[in-house]
Amino acid sequence: MAQTTIDVGSNANDGTGDDLRSAFISVNANFTELYASSPATSQISLAGNTISTNASNANLKLLASGTGVIELEGIQIRDNHIEGIRSNEDLIVSASGTGNIIVGAIRINGTTLSADDSSSIKINETLQVNTISSDDSSAVTVSDNLNISGTLSVDTIDTNTISSNDSTAIQINDALNVSGTLSANILDTNVISSTDSSAVTISDNLQVNGTLTATSISGLTVLNNSTQSDGTVTHSGSSGQQPLDSFVHATYRSAKYQVSVTNATKSRYGLDEIYVTHNGTTAFISTTGVSSTGSSLATYSADISGSNVRILIVPNTSDSVTYKFVKTLIKV
Repeated sequence: MAQTTIDVGSNANDGTGDDLRSAFISVNANFTELYASSPATSQISLAGNTISTNASNANLKLLASGTGVIELEGIQIRDNHIEGIRSNEDLIVSASGTGNIIVGAIRINGTTLSADDSSSIKINETLQVNTISSDDSSAVTVSDNLNISGTLSVDTIDTNTISSNDSTAIQINDALNVSGTLSANILDTNVISSTDSSAVTISDNLQVNGTLTATSISGLTVLNNSTQSDGTVTHSGSSGQQPLDSFVHATYRSAKYQVSVTNATKSRYGLDEIYVTHNGTTAFISTTGVSSTGSSLATYSADISGSNVRILIVPNTSDSVTYKFVKTLIKV
């Protein structure tokens, strides 16, 4: 009800105000409404510095009106937001003793973040950290793809696959020590070495398309004054004299060729051995061989043309003939 006002008249004791009984009726009515609205009979109790609810298991609600906020010392509560109101101050949420801070299914205890259920903790946006480490002796496990757009610095990588997510190569700019097995389709490196006194072992075929330079190769002889290589050409007799091979005369003094000759059209085969040397202006040649016909399947000659010594062929047939050769060049 509305507040009841006692009429006190215009002047003292002029008889125009409420009589004494009516005045106290108004007093009682006001006190009755005040008493009913006070903590004494409502569901709220005030005791010292404690505000509590009297109803069993009831919530204690503080509601602001309209765009107003509930303001406490240093913070304010606006709808479902808790905000700091002091400029540039931290908002600190702390548990007591060994207690935890629990937000939904996420539990925070000191510097440890864990899930209260069996599900994983998911971070759906970019995570930027300086260090990822395990707090025990076990490894840090990344169960799905790991894409690193910047620099990855690690002491140990234990993984089945390291790959690039674009067409560029993976660059390792420092030493790479592999204590186990290194399997690679292509290895583009300047140095392969062992970190201990044991040898680097290649158990399968080793194919070198360029030049193989080694101080020593166990099981092979390292050639210091000569080189070995092979090749193949195919010619027919209709073209007359044709090249087999050539070498730089300023670099190499002599050469030995072993030539396997195949005339598949007539099923004729031969093996010729050619010796070539020069004095800088003239080339000298000697040949010997064996064939399925009893005579050589080609005639060989040598000359110097420009900076090269040339080994030339004149086939004795118009058929297509293939010449496969192994050559040893001896330096000047």
